[in-house]
Amino acid sequence: MEKDGEPMLYAEFKRKLRRAYPDNHIAFSSNVAQHLAQVGPLKLYTNAGSEAIYGLMNAVSVGRATGIE
Repeated sequence: MEKDGEPMLYAEFKRKLRRAYPDNHIAFSSNVAQHLAQVGPLKLYTNAGSEAIYGLMNAVSVGRATGIE
C-alpha cells in the first residue's frame, strides 16, 4: 500500500480497482507516465507522482474518483 503523499504503484492501482469493481471486466495498462484502466465506458487513470485516481466517461472528465481511493 502506498503511504500518504507517495505515488501509487501499478499493483496497488489494480488492487484498488478490482476491489471497487469486483463483478466487472477491467482492462489494465501502464506506461512510465500513467496507470490506466477501463471498466465499460469508464476510463480511470493515475498520473506518475500522484496518489489520486481520476475518471473519464466518453472523453469527458468526471474528476477525482474518491470512492475508489
